[in-house]
Amino acid sequence: MRFNLNLKDSHSWVIDELKEKHSSSSREEIVKKYVKSALQLQDRDLIFGTVREQCGEGCYASEPQFEVDIDEDDFNKLKQIYSDYDFKGYNTEEEEISKTIRCIIKFIEEKPDSISI
Repeated sequence: MRFNLNLKDSHSWVIDELKEKHSSSSREEIVKKYVKSALQLQDRDLIFGTVREQCGEGCYASEPQFEVDIDEDDFNKLKQIYSDYDFKGYNTEEEEISKTIRCIIKFIEEKPDSISI
């Protein structure tokens, strides 16, 4: 599934750091690998169940950054996570999926050794 990934600047910076860490030239490839790895965690509450993932100030300030093409199974899992964790306030499926990916990126930033690719 191809869609525009909506990110805040802080998420873009994390992706750029991960690109450098893994000697990758592709932001899309970094996102896809970390999403796949995060979805394999048994305890999704580690990423999505915390208070920090609920919307606060600036929550809707993300903007389209680049296109990502993730496989349909991962896309559907992200949709299910969005629904399971009762995130609210987004108008499109693209924004909902972006929210779940931003949660993953935030988790990686805070606990960089918790997810590996």
